[in-house]
Amino acid sequence: MSRIPPRSRTELEQAEAAYKKRLETEEKLGNKEGMASAYGNLGTIYLTVDYLDQAEEMFKKSLEILESLDDKAGMASDYGYLGAIYQMRSHLERAEDMYKKCLEINQALNRKAGMGTAYGKLGEIYYERRDLDQAEDMFNKSLEIEEVLDNKGAVATACGFLGDICRIRNQFDQAEEMYKKGLALFEAIGSERMIEIMRTMLTNLKNRKE
Repeated sequence: MSRIPPRSRTELEQAEAAYKKRLETEEKLGNKEGMASAYGNLGTIYLTVDYLDQAEEMFKKSLEILESLDDKAGMASDYGYLGAIYQMRSHLERAEDMYKKCLEINQALNRKAGMGTAYGKLGEIYYERRDLDQAEDMFNKSLEIEEVLDNKGAVATACGFLGDICRIRNQFDQAEEMYKKGLALFEAIGSERMIEIMRTMLTNLKNRKE
């Protein structure tokens, strides 16, 4: 599925209207693949603007159809989106369940990009719970995959979380190494917000070490 969220309110309204019209057409044709795609795109639009209830409804409808079609790749995508919705609501157990289902399918399909993302999202769940050992394991697995894929943003994000884990454990040298690696990658991709965060973390870390 190609799901590109709109950037403005006008684009949102236009995209929403277009996908609703497409959904009506696909329903009349009885085209389940097209219906699932339209539901999924509507879900992405609603998720973009934090309409979480509507997004959840759309992804569940998409997932139901994809399950009937045994579309494993599509199912993994929808599980991931549902995981994100539950994570945004701080429903961590439900989010974990969705991310695990996403990961399981991606592993079965040997989809490295999907595996890397799912490992990273599970890492975030465990980090939020302060289950640092599991979080570290998930971020390291994500890091290993994302480095091979040369996904600089995902590698930088994993490094940032690993730096946080080391900092919490008072492993300041390791934390500094992770933050510096994350900073360099965020600078390479021009992520101004994350550059500022990494610089702040390094400054705070320096103060603690002194």
